[in-house]
Amino acid sequence: MPAFKNIAVVGGTSAIGKALIKNLLSTKGEFDSVILLTRDPESKASQELAALGAETRKIPSELSSDAIPALVESLKGVDALVSVVGITGIANQASLAHACIQAGVKRFFPSEFGNDVDLHASTMPFTWEKVTIRQLLRSEEVASKLEHTFIETGYFIEGFFTPFLGWEISGTSVSANIPGTGDVPITVTHQSDVGDYVAEVLRADPSLSRNKTLKFEGDRLTWNQARELVQHAVTSKPGVSSKFTTTYTSVEELEKRLETAQGFESVSLQLFLVAARGQGLLSRNDNSQFPKVKPISAKDYVATLFA
Repeated sequence: MPAFKNIAVVGGTSAIGKALIKNLLSTKGEFDSVILLTRDPESKASQELAALGAETRKIPSELSSDAIPALVESLKGVDALVSVVGITGIANQASLAHACIQAGVKRFFPSEFGNDVDLHASTMPFTWEKVTIRQLLRSEEVASKLEHTFIETGYFIEGFFTPFLGWEISGTSVSANIPGTGDVPITVTHQSDVGDYVAEVLRADPSLSRNKTLKFEGDRLTWNQARELVQHAVTSKPGVSSKFTTTYTSVEELEKRLETAQGFESVSLQLFLVAARGQGLLSRNDNSQFPKVKPISAKDYVATLFA
């Protein structure tokens, strides 16, 4: 039986959060409670998870230091908290950590689910807030009171094949803007698989993940290999006309554009550069420790785009 019996998830109506909660609820009686911490318990997404058996607890809309007392109340009886907050909530995870300590939570999984932060954060400014929370959780003051687990999964495969990362897919008309030479491998993982891996970590012996970084991969491929998968899927339908165009943007041009970019354009360019510089491939994966998860491959995911 799992050592963590009462699991709370913040950001649980996200793709990863939904997959995680549904997985935890799939084996009735295995956990004493699966709790969705949400700003809106009455939302459609919250109600759908509640109908499956999740308990909902309302939390403040802003996770600032002022929210800590309310968060402590919401975390009563919780053994492990998994954060799946989006990019705008990363900076406020310190409040979650301090609330965990005050509420007696044993383990905190901060929202990570990206590239190798410890190895490459210096060239990925959009991850610096993740660095801050890692430093806090590893500090002597916090680490003596709260365990942590960091989960890294590379690029989300659903987000990879989108305009955000240079893909324009409309029916059988496709254009791909590829960073660098396109020959450097990266890691891609489906968000539902991320949720399933986190669920299996919560079921496993806690010592496997205590104060560690675990890395999971759905697949690894180069941008050019991704282009070939998409091109094959587009052109393999008999009698259907297709259009496919490819452009390449050099590292030097990406770096120049980044100098003046802001907001999501800046993040997009940083992700392009991470891939082109060879920093988008996880240094290892821990998939074999959790063999029950069978992640979707890039080939199978691309097939769904043109089904």
